[in-house]
Amino acid sequence: MKEIEGVLIFAYTMINHNRNMKLNSLLILLLFCPFFFKATVIPFELIEGKIVLNVTIQNDQHHFIFDTGAFTIISDELKDKINAKKSNIIFEGIDANNAKSKMDVFTINTLKVADLSIKNVNFSFADISWMSSRACKKISGILGANMMKDKVWQINFKNKTLTISDKIENASSLSSVIVPFTEQHFTGVPKIEVKIRGQVLDYVFDTGSGMSFSLTQQSYNKIKDHDFLTFEGLLAQSLNSISKGEKQVDFMEVQIGNVNIGNQIIDSSLEATNLLGTKFMENYLVVLDCINKKIILYPNSIQPEYNSFGVSFAVNKDALIIVNKLQIPQLSELTLAEKIIKINDIDVSRVNNETFCGIKKMMDEVKTITIENESHKKFTLEKKNILQLLN
Repeated sequence: MKEIEGVLIFAYTMINHNRNMKLNSLLILLLFCPFFFKATVIPFELIEGKIVLNVTIQNDQHHFIFDTGAFTIISDELKDKINAKKSNIIFEGIDANNAKSKMDVFTINTLKVADLSIKNVNFSFADISWMSSRACKKISGILGANMMKDKVWQINFKNKTLTISDKIENASSLSSVIVPFTEQHFTGVPKIEVKIRGQVLDYVFDTGSGMSFSLTQQSYNKIKDHDFLTFEGLLAQSLNSISKGEKQVDFMEVQIGNVNIGNQIIDSSLEATNLLGTKFMENYLVVLDCINKKIILYPNSIQPEYNSFGVSFAVNKDALIIVNKLQIPQLSELTLAEKIIKINDIDVSRVNNETFCGIKKMMDEVKTITIENESHKKFTLEKKNILQLLN
């Protein structure tokens, strides 16, 4: 939450500087970064691939998800605490799982994100209580694409900061990828073109998706080969729906604009649209320029990885169950909806959302877990980059 006035960072390295002050080598390294005229810098948390930051409403602090793939939503729990005006607009939304809904549109005079005041924001009220249990944090809303207009948004995943500006200069370099985008009517959601295995595909640039390049099943079937991994179970939860079934995970060469960005994680889904998510964005410094309608990607030399134990869990009626599983021989004895009673000798025979959050934190920090089912059979699972399982 600080103001910066446009800084150009540079560094140089001097090698073999001896007693005679002889300079044998001088390397000047220009660390090129977007040159902002004036900007507000806001810290964020990255929770399950979601960018979570603080928003002030009526002098109270709330956690919101920064979601370029959505319309702005405020929890209906805040209805009585917000002085909002109802408009004559009915928002007919379709979530990522193709579930349709109609919502009234309201207007709030000011949403304050750190020191930045965003005026006259359109939004809808909705029940988003399920987001809080998954994030292990009270989530009160979604900052959608419609409130991002006329500003430049820089997402720095290394420093976990969101920088917002009214202007950007000199925002290009030899290594950057510049991608023009179009906006969906009313919502302002950015859409780009991506080329995978000869197929030109429309994608939503979606910070609300925790995956990389997610394809609808129909689109994936057009480009798949015989070498992929399959997950089964609960795949995704959206505003009005849950998707269940199977999804494939693959590693394919991707082209954005005229730039080949190499092999990237591709996964199929039951969603209605193709989504480019934060698992890909984390490998870049991202600038979303909503003034000039372009996205600028600065590589940060991180290679794509998909680290997983091969299973994931959720709470169901005070029980911890398997809700997602990778179909590989090593996990063949584990079944979906199977109850787990111990993880690393921790009793999880009865859990609630609070204790489950502690379990998730522990699993984020360790490389190996041992789980025990109701039959008292134990399985030791190692967290690894599952892309290595692809030939």
